[in-house]
Amino acid sequence: MKKLNHFTHPHPLVLVEDQEMDWISIIYYCSACQERVNGSSYNCSECDFCLHKSCAELPREINHPFHLDHPLILYEKHPGYVRFKSWYCDSCNKSYKLVEQLFVYRCSSCDFDLDIRCALLPNLITRDLPESQHFSHQHSLFFIQNHHIEPRDRSCSACEELIVGPFYGCFVCLFFLHQKCFELPPKIKHPSHRKHSLTLLANPLAHHDKCCCRLCSKPCKGFIYYCSPCEFGIKPKYVFFEDVIKSKNHEHPFTLLSRPFSFICDACGTDGEYCIPYVCSTCDIVVHKECISLPQNILITRHDHPVSHIYFLEEEEVEGRACRICQDEIKTEYGCYHCRGCDYFVHVACAMDRDIFIQECEEIDENQNLNQINLGWLIGESSITHVLKEKKIGAEVIAIEIKHFNHGCKLVLCDDVKDEKCCDGCRRSISTSFYYCAECNYILHKRCAELPRKTRHWAFKETFTLEPYIWFQCRFCCFYCSGLRYGNDASDWFSCISCFLIPDTVTTRGHRHQVFFDHKFTFKCSICDDGHQKKGAFICKLKECDHFSLDYTCLTSPNTAQYKYDEHPLRLTYCDNIHHHSDQCVCDICEESRDPNEWFYYCGICDNSAHFLCVLSKYPFLKLGLTGKYGFHEHPLTFVKKDYFHEYLKCSVCDKYCKEVFLKCTRSGCRYVIDWECRLHIRRSTGL
Repeated sequence: MKKLNHFTHPHPLVLVEDQEMDWISIIYYCSACQERVNGSSYNCSECDFCLHKSCAELPREINHPFHLDHPLILYEKHPGYVRFKSWYCDSCNKSYKLVEQLFVYRCSSCDFDLDIRCALLPNLITRDLPESQHFSHQHSLFFIQNHHIEPRDRSCSACEELIVGPFYGCFVCLFFLHQKCFELPPKIKHPSHRKHSLTLLANPLAHHDKCCCRLCSKPCKGFIYYCSPCEFGIKPKYVFFEDVIKSKNHEHPFTLLSRPFSFICDACGTDGEYCIPYVCSTCDIVVHKECISLPQNILITRHDHPVSHIYFLEEEEVEGRACRICQDEIKTEYGCYHCRGCDYFVHVACAMDRDIFIQECEEIDENQNLNQINLGWLIGESSITHVLKEKKIGAEVIAIEIKHFNHGCKLVLCDDVKDEKCCDGCRRSISTSFYYCAECNYILHKRCAELPRKTRHWAFKETFTLEPYIWFQCRFCCFYCSGLRYGNDASDWFSCISCFLIPDTVTTRGHRHQVFFDHKFTFKCSICDDGHQKKGAFICKLKECDHFSLDYTCLTSPNTAQYKYDEHPLRLTYCDNIHHHSDQCVCDICEESRDPNEWFYYCGICDNSAHFLCVLSKYPFLKLGLTGKYGFHEHPLTFVKKDYFHEYLKCSVCDKYCKEVFLKCTRSGCRYVIDWECRLHIRRSTGL
């Protein structure tokens, strides 16, 4: 029986041959590549450690043609696991989480990483790999015929399409060409431009950025066949085309016109500025080539039902309607996507945006009620695990005693709001019906208690899960919060409940019109002038509003807030009509000037006013007193807010006085204290 002592494992590994694996009913996964073990493998008899025979026999050091400067060393786990969440293979661009036990070939000097599949592609170690020169690139290109690159990972520098099948690549510059694009002829004759030949040009070496394809009228970022005297160009993917194309979503075929001209596409409603269209002479429809293959029914992030493409609409159907994504006018004479049951219309370009489009879906039965369509990606089980007692009020049945997934005790419904209390789910004040636990003083808004455990958000394609957390930073409003959050590990996006429940179009305080979420918005918030919004903003497009915009921080700020040195609650105010002179607009907390047109908190009794961020502070939604275990200290730590009793506590890390919020050790005799800012610094630098 063959044994192996492997450098990644403390126990000896025993070779199990392919035929012996047939008798084993347990499914094993290789600890090197995380793929299922089907053939011969080395197994540990003392634990579940297992390696493919090929993975176990990997060389500790290789010289690789994708990185000629230094040898690559085999690591059992990426060395950056302490500081970072993931790493990327520099060949296929695939992302791997650092928590995964995966072998990696790495050059630490150059920070160059290859997963073992890319590192050991056939013939790479021996460098028996075909090399070729191409006019578009200064380095030699390697021909890769068999690979595991996923379509989402790399795109062709010539046609801008994703890499599928054999390709040529320079892994130093991450330059890739499909085999068919590599073999494109340098000059062609084209029927749409008979006057001159078209020459293949590469970007940015030989043609300027303003070159547009005459077939799709879009700027060309990759290669282009071009006639410089006539400024006529066509993308390579449109050179070898069919004169007649049958569409699965249109009953008649489309025919290519041989002459370019300006038109508006009947399928998408956008300009075809002096380009070559396809036409359906039967229906008198003129379209872009790519619009012929528009899917009939699609799912988009912004709507809960499938939307369907239609070429023309009756004027009364959409009169006065606007696109529900960009809020611009929907024109009846051109195509759009619509939901027949919800009075919902969107432009084709908006629906097919890469951040909006999810996938094509099956044909919708005209007689089927949209509410009966089970898409499977809308909603999951309720946060309420058991209903203990119900009460019927009219036709409505209300749960008055429940069990919640985040609390072991019974929760009772109450409508009597007496004291200033905060919801343990969203950390906002209680002003409506809520569930409470008499034993633990645990409180949830009725709305927060009834939230689904799994659901979608209109800005994302992924499903989000509701989870309890001692603290987290909401990626929408950027506040640090405690309580329940919706999170998705794949997109690394986490949201507090308040932000998560805001729809994409909303009527808000302090503005007389509806605002809608623009995911491409890059300007600053009109209220706080903060230019760091990462996921767009809510805007009003009306000219009279001068591009009013609102980020999540301002949109979700509470109507009232309590400041520690003011006995009355402060109310959020949207314009200062009292202290309208700029020299009178001063924040009573920081004593700096205020813009009278910006939102602020105001106490009418005391005539006190302050910037709303000065009132809320940095951590308005953290729950004090929560205790948790952290990797940088051996004992549990508790959230504490600075007050009279903690005025002169020094941080054990930076040796400076603690500021607003800090963590304090609960163990008797241990005087460990860490300021919250220092704790964040430790997390960013070590991941603990």
